[in-house]
Amino acid sequence: MRGVTAREAADQRAAMLKEAQGPEANGQRVRGGEFAKSWIKSKRLKLDPTTAATYADALDDHILPVFGNYLYDAITPLDVQRWIDDALVAGWKTSKRSGVADGDDDTDDDEEDDQLPRSYSSRTVHGWFRVFRTMTRDAIAMLGLARDPTLRISFPDAAERDEANALSAEQLATFLKVVREKYATHYALVVLLGCAGLRFCHGSALHWEDWDEDNGVLRVRRKLVRGKLDEVTRKKRAPREYSVEPELAEILRWHRRKLIADQAPGLYKGYMFPSTVGTLRSPSSLDKAWKKSLAAAEIEKRFTVHGLRYTFTDLVRLANVDAVVRRALTGHVTEEMQRHYSTVGMDEKRAAVASVVRLVPLGSDRRGVSNTESGTSGGTSASGTAKAG
Repeated sequence: MRGVTAREAADQRAAMLKEAQGPEANGQRVRGGEFAKSWIKSKRLKLDPTTAATYADALDDHILPVFGNYLYDAITPLDVQRWIDDALVAGWKTSKRSGVADGDDDTDDDEEDDQLPRSYSSRTVHGWFRVFRTMTRDAIAMLGLARDPTLRISFPDAAERDEANALSAEQLATFLKVVREKYATHYALVVLLGCAGLRFCHGSALHWEDWDEDNGVLRVRRKLVRGKLDEVTRKKRAPREYSVEPELAEILRWHRRKLIADQAPGLYKGYMFPSTVGTLRSPSSLDKAWKKSLAAAEIEKRFTVHGLRYTFTDLVRLANVDAVVRRALTGHVTEEMQRHYSTVGMDEKRAAVASVVRLVPLGSDRRGVSNTESGTSGGTSASGTAKAG
């Protein structure tokens, strides 16, 4: 090169080699805690608030206590594997007053706490690992790390990982029948989640005004996150409209009549699925009924409320619904396929939901519910028509 001495050229070459060797050679080595602080700050701008909170909890409680003081480029797969194994073996402990039953607050200050051992499931620890792996791969790109310490990490085979969090059509029908007979208050919401594919955060936030009864359409306008209503975001997408088939519509009408007959708290606020105290429901409101219904239906595998969504996805696939329509129904939209999803019409969605309803019979009568509604009026609007107390 003209105008550059041999000495200058050598210096430039050395500088380029040093830069290519990454942060260790440049004296810019970063600790895990330092990188995590800026990383989670950036993630909060891009993620759904609930997901961002999950990331932050995993970092604060489980990842940084182990790797926060490590130089990031010094972390090895052996360190990560040891962290995973220790979490699974050691678990955690919870305090409980000795000799005192659960829920009894009448304790003496002098009594000692019993440390009860608890174990983390493989699924839970794997969730923390996924957060660490996501952060690490960003660190590889941003810090120029020479290796990926999350490669070839193994987890023990566990029965809970072998069984999908979903039910067959026959199991779902049996489960819904039990809920209908024993816990009718929850029935309409559970059916809607299982047979229309809504997320709980969207289904629990529904108002009666969101149901266009004449056209058989349910519109998702908001979501419920940690007890607060918010707009549906691009981070956790939902179809704007869901098809309400005649069988589902009859169940919603029965549910509405029951709310009016019972003068249910939350009715005047227009909530479609109010709690017993008139607020919007949290997932934990289903816990007791959920466990007992699973037992009564003789379903021993792990199955959660979110499993209803997995079940719906399986059922539309079994019904040979087109993949583009399936994604449009579940809200699993990618940027590359956005233009395809926008062409999915309500008639296609209606046919897909109808195919699920055919797979999962909702009762021998059109209402899909037991005759506990006798004495209530039919076809009554939920807003402004409840009897004055």
